[in-house]
Amino acid sequence: MGLLKEYADLFERLGLTELSVEEKDIKLTLKKEIKQTAGDYSFCMDGAKSASGGNAKTDARSDAEHQEDSAAVSGTEVKAPILGVFYANETPVKEGDTVEKGDVLCTIEAMKMMNEVKSPASGKVVKAFAENGALVEYHQTLFVIG
Repeated sequence: MGLLKEYADLFERLGLTELSVEEKDIKLTLKKEIKQTAGDYSFCMDGAKSASGGNAKTDARSDAEHQEDSAAVSGTEVKAPILGVFYANETPVKEGDTVEKGDVLCTIEAMKMMNEVKSPASGKVVKAFAENGALVEYHQTLFVIG
């Protein structure tokens, strides 16, 4: 049951709407129904009954607004390779900084694993979208390098 608690804590901390995990003979699915004012999530283990509770978290900015912002800036987009928590480097990369191809721009934490995001190109950081400690979605634009 300790493992179940860890997954439930991660699910809530990252504000996920769905998480499925399979380990050996255990299948775990966590889902949260999104409603306008509140949400529920369910724990299902191999046909076990569901338990509900919790509130839905909403992002301050919609995905459409974020996509419009990144489309307005030209350059090479650096996208999140995974869903997780964005962490800036000790010396955060900010707009106007010059980066080289292969430089580590940030780290994304997922499932207690730290994943470095490296620059795909050399140039100046035209726009930085993510904030330290924020949840980023898979394929979300983090930086634009021009």
